[in-house]
Formats: sequence, C-alpha cells, structure tokens
Amino acid sequence: RNLPSEGARGPGTRMTLHVLGHDESIAVAPGGRVRIVAPDHASTSGGDGGRDAADRIERLHGYVVRGEVTAAPALIARGLVEGTTWEDLHADLVSLGDDDDGDDGDGDDDDADLSSAARLLLRRPSHGGCFVAAVLDARGTFRLRTDTLGRCPVLMRDFGGGVWILGSTPGGDAPHVRDGWRCHHPRHVLAVDPFAGDLDPTCTVRGDARSRATRRLPLIPPNVEPCTSATDALLAFRGSAFEPDAPTGAPTGRIEPADAEGVLTVGDDPEWDEGMDAASDRLARGLVAAVHHVATHHRCTRERPLGVLFSGGVDSTALLAVAVRIGIPVVAATAGWTGEGTKEPLDISPARAAAAMLGARFELEDVSDIREVIDALRALHRAVHGMDVVKAGVALPVYFAARALARTRCAAALAGGGSEEVMCGYARHSARPRDAQNLGLSGLRSLHHRDLQRDSATTTMHGLPTYQPFLSGLVVEFVQNLPTRLKLKPGDVEKRVLRVALEGPLLSVPRSLTRRPKLAAQYGSRFNVALQKLGKVLGLGARGVSSDAVAACETLPDDFSFERRPDGGMACGAAIVPPPPPPAWALLHTSGHNSAATYHTSVLQRRRFVCVVPFAPTTDDEIVTCEADEDAAFLRRCASRFAHAVGLPLWAPGVPRYTRRVARDVGVSGDSGVRGDSDSIYAPPASVATDFAAALHRLREEYPALEGLIVGHVHDMHALLAAEEACDSAGLRCIAPGWGQPQSGEILLKCRGGATEMLVTKGARRGEVLADPSALKALVADN
Repeated sequence: RNLPSEGARGPGTRMTLHVLGHDESIAVAPGGRVRIVAPDHASTSGGDGGRDAADRIERLHGYVVRGEVTAAPALIARGLVEGTTWEDLHADLVSLGDDDDGDDGDGDDDDADLSSAARLLLRRPSHGGCFVAAVLDARGTFRLRTDTLGRCPVLMRDFGGGVWILGSTPGGDAPHVRDGWRCHHPRHVLAVDPFAGDLDPTCTVRGDARSRATRRLPLIPPNVEPCTSATDALLAFRGSAFEPDAPTGAPTGRIEPADAEGVLTVGDDPEWDEGMDAASDRLARGLVAAVHHVATHHRCTRERPLGVLFSGGVDSTALLAVAVRIGIPVVAATAGWTGEGTKEPLDISPARAAAAMLGARFELEDVSDIREVIDALRALHRAVHGMDVVKAGVALPVYFAARALARTRCAAALAGGGSEEVMCGYARHSARPRDAQNLGLSGLRSLHHRDLQRDSATTTMHGLPTYQPFLSGLVVEFVQNLPTRLKLKPGDVEKRVLRVALEGPLLSVPRSLTRRPKLAAQYGSRFNVALQKLGKVLGLGARGVSSDAVAACETLPDDFSFERRPDGGMACGAAIVPPPPPPAWALLHTSGHNSAATYHTSVLQRRRFVCVVPFAPTTDDEIVTCEADEDAAFLRRCASRFAHAVGLPLWAPGVPRYTRRVARDVGVSGDSGVRGDSDSIYAPPASVATDFAAALHRLREEYPALEGLIVGHVHDMHALLAAEEACDSAGLRCIAPGWGQPQSGEILLKCRGGATEMLVTKGARRGEVLADPSALKALVADN
C-alpha cells in the first residue's frame, strides 16, 4: 500500500507509506534510489501474460522490480507494531515534517544532521512488535531497523555498484545464504549513504570511540499494558469449554502419569508466592492480547486459520489454549521422525491428547523417509544463517510442522520462542538461581542469531510468517522483571507463573496439560535420531559424524546413490563434506585453558577464525605491581603461543582487562564495580566496558567479514555479560560454547579432531603442557 499524506507544513510536505508483501525485499542504490523487489519466480501484477509481458518486467540482479519509491521522505514497513499501527506511525512521522532543528528527545544533539523522520526511527521505541521499518529521508539517506529482539530478521548483501538488497531470505542471483548474505543486528540502525552507496551497519553508534557503547536500541521493548476491558471481552467468548482431565484409561491419548504429576506448589509458602495471583493474571491477559493481535493482523478465519507449532509442552499448550479460549480458528501441528526401528516420538501422543482436550484441530506430519530429511536440510542450508547440527535438530521439526500448517492454509504460525529465557526454563537457571535474571538477559541478547532467524527462515519457506507471543511487548518486559521466585522454586517444575496462569480462572486449562516436563524439540520429535542415522546413510560412518552429515546435505546432488555393495560399502562412494564457511570469528583468549577448549569445540562445529584476541599489553608507563598484572601478562603470552600453534594471527591491540582474575581494582569499593569483599562478584567498571566496546569496534574495522567473538567463559557471569555487551555495541555476535561445562578440556583431549595438548595457565604447575586426558582430569580434580 502507498499512502501519501500531507505534512504539518501543508501540501509541500508529503510522505508515502509502503507496506511490503511477505516475499518482498528492498533494493537500495546510489543516489537514494529505492525499489521494491521480489524473487523472479514470484507472480507480478498487471500485464497480459506471455513473452511480451515477461519482456516488459524490469529485473534487478535476479529479482523482479515490483515498484519504486519515487517520493521522499517515505516510510517502508512490514510486520506488526504493538501500541500503534503503521498508519498511525506514518501520521506521527508526517506531523514532524522534515524539520532538522527539532529535538529527538534522547538528550543529545548527535543526530542533528538527520531528518525528523529518521530521528524518530532512531529514538528509543515506544512499542514492541515484530517488524521491519525503514525511512528514506529527503536527502536520499536510507535507514532501516527491526524490532530490538530480532523477531523479524533482515539479511543484507552487496550486489556491487553500490546496490544493496535487504530482505528476510536470500534471493535473486545469490539464492544461498552463504553467497555473501549477512544478518542485520537488531539493536542497531543501518544506513546506506546516498552518494557512495556504502552501508553502515551500526549508524546508531556515533561520537568518539569511548562513547560508542551507549548508542544502541534497548534490548527489551518497553512494556505495553493489555487493556483489561478488552481482554475481558475476549475471554467472555466461551465456545466449547475445555474438557476436564480424563480418567485413567480414557482413549483421548497418552499422557504418562509421571508427566501429569509435575510438582507445582502455590499458596503454601507466602515467602515464595507473594504476588503470584496478580502476576499470573497479568501474564494470562498479556498472552491473550498478543495472540489476538496476531490473529487480527492476519484477519484469521476458518478458511485461513491461525497455526501453532505444537509439541504438547507448556509453552505451545499456552498459545493453543489462548487461541481456542478466545474463539480464534486454530490448527496445531506436530512433526516427528518415525523411521524404521524408531520408537514413536515422545511429543506425538501428548500433543494429540492435548489438542483433543482443548478442542483444536490437530495435524501430524509423520516423517519416515530419510530422503525427506535430506531434502529439508538442503533447503534449510540455503536460508538459515550459520546452519549447523544444533540448528538442524530444532529446524527439522519446525520445517515439517510448518509444512503441515501451510497445507491447511494457515495465515501465520505461533511459536513458543523466548519463554525459556524470560521464565527461567533452562536447567542452567535452576542450577544458578542467583544468576537466573542475568542468564535470561544473556539468552535474549543472543536469541536473534541463535533461534529467531532460523525459525523465521524455516517457516517462510512455506509462506508462513512466525510470531513469538512470549516476546511481545505485552509480555516480555513484565515477565522478565518478575522476581525469580515466581518462576523458579526448588523442587517445583520450572515456569511456575505460566503454569499457574494456565490453570487459573481466566484460562482454566486442565492440570494434566500444564505439568509436562520440558523436553527439547529435537528429542521430543526424535529428529536427533534421524541425524544420527544420516551419517550412516551417506557413508560417513555410524557415530559421531552428525555435524559432517548435516554439512554434506548442503551440496549433496539430487541423484546421489544410496546403493551399497555386498560388503556394506557405498557403491558410488560416500557423500562429500564441503569445507567449512570462510573465517568469520575471533577467539577471545582471556580465560586460560577454557579459551583453548572453546577453540577446538568451535572447530568441531565447523567455525573458522580470523584471529586470536588477547588482553591488551601493559603500556610503557605501567609497571607490574600485583598478581593480577602478572596473570594478565602471562595470559597474553599464552594467547600468543596458542595463536602460533593453531596458525592464526594475534590481534596485538587486545581488549582491556575485564575479568576478575586480571582486574587491578578487585577489593576496591566505589566505581570499580566490585560489591563486597575480595571474594565477592566482580563486575567491570564503566570505563573498562567502554574501552572494551571501543576495542571491538577497531577489531571489526580491521576485519570487515567478522561475524562475532567466541569466548571461553564457563561460569563467570559478569565476564560473559561484559563480553556480550561489548559485542552488542559493535554489532557482533558473542558465543560461549563451553558455558557451564568446566570439563570441556578433558573431553577435547579425547575426541576425534580435538586438542592434542593443553597448556596449564594457573596454579603450581602453570606453564606445563599436558597431553594425557587422565593427567588433566587429575589436575582439575586437585584444583
């Protein structure tokens, strides 16, 4: 839709609104030229068909040009916003006109050179949602942002000549995600210069290097309160009431007795349960409003229902129950691997039973042919950024369930993404309840590249947009800020407040559906078994080669022969494993042997490195005065030695000393960030955090292809948060493969392709090199 509007200063000021179709991308060229494009195979409007019509279609780098933004300023958008609409946001931008003398309200004047419309786009958002929004200002500068959690991912690619294409999936002359496509970082605004055509992925970062860490969009969108009267009106719809718990032996499906008896104690301990009633009521209303918003946005009907990626777990059960409860036509879809010799997936029977009890239509996608898995992986490799065996295990059940929803003509799909992070659903939250909130923030910060882009790309293949109501502005900030005790309690099942909300008077979900313990998607669907079988089918071996097997599917020819010789070997040879992606990672070698173990773990996961990043060297005017100084210097030498051993360059500038072990200010009160005595938790001071972010900006400038940092932190929560914040500032990803696994070094000395030696970096035996796993195990046990 193109909606021209009059500006505040009369007919001379106009701004158009362009709402993108689900398959459309944006092409930006020098001179401020912006066109709306779609894949060449997509249908186009107009024309009389035939060769003549095809010849008249304008094409650009393999895309069909559907239109051009001919008037600036303009707003280009897709998705939904919470608390407003695109038309209202468009009117707000128009009311500002294009007055460069206005104040954007963020307390500084660094953006004085931007148009008012672009300044509003850069402002702290007053709403959440799942959207892409771009502004072409009167000067021809193009700026784009997404929702801050990355629920609506954007890929970007330089097609040469200053032409950039930005869209949700790869396409055109570069149909594979590895053909130079990069992910936009959702906490930044990107800008394309109208003259040179250069793209700046972090244009929110301005000023000198030391001020860069503060210029990002917030991680969590501000809270949007659901309207009580509106949710009451929605909940007044009763339809067919949920069936009560079936008696033992009833033929509605199988829910194991152990699953139905999950412990959830509420009301017997005021110290733990204070505020539970109000919190569960607010959560239920937030979910109702979020689900209703999606259904309204897509105008769901019986012919075009809403879909739920359904496993029978508490998250997907909540979404399905809410949709049914407020009268939205809905379909629940479950997928599972049922190949020869495989037991029925653990999700199928509980999911079928739950859908029946809730009165929802149930679709099962039963996958038993390994060729279907290979075809799915081949497609996933083209669209999922950073595809590996971990992403494949979750993407496969999503892919096949989305296929079932598309077959039933669903308008959109709901997924439970984000609930584990905000409601302390992982085992690591239970293991470290004191750090549960910070662990949740850490998970939310990495969610866009870990889960959301994967799920969005996977369902988009079937023409389905995906929404995560738990990440809605109606839910996420409220739940994240709840006291941990309402989400976790020793001896109880996790996500207490969600289960209480489901069983409460607003939703009245049967108890047997709310107590099922957590089960990861790849295990509940048994697609992990399919991946284990894949290596053997492709001739790569029976065990320990899942990562190679997943990678081999990327280039596996359509006519690959599965025929075997009488001796069991492949008649036409085994599948060829392609080389890993080009180097795009830096190893932050600041935590001794855990950093080295992390390197080998990452290599086994097919990640390649551009350099090793140590601690910064001591300056000429500094002298070594304490043990922390000695440790910092020693760890830098360790990093240098390790870089030489693995054949990588050492990035000499390094990063500031942000961990407790090498901090000079441990035990000092005040601005140091230290709370309590020398044994207390250490958080780096603000000056160190700023210098850390500035160092990573320099690193990114030196290595333009850099995607992120891989760190070796295992249990230091504040060190991990510091690294993640610095990476966020530079628009980089941060991955900690060894988090919570202190024995990773010993494991890597044993595994195929792992480490051959370990350098001792702390303690009485510092400097020794160990090659025997038992010796390393004994050393770890002694310390």
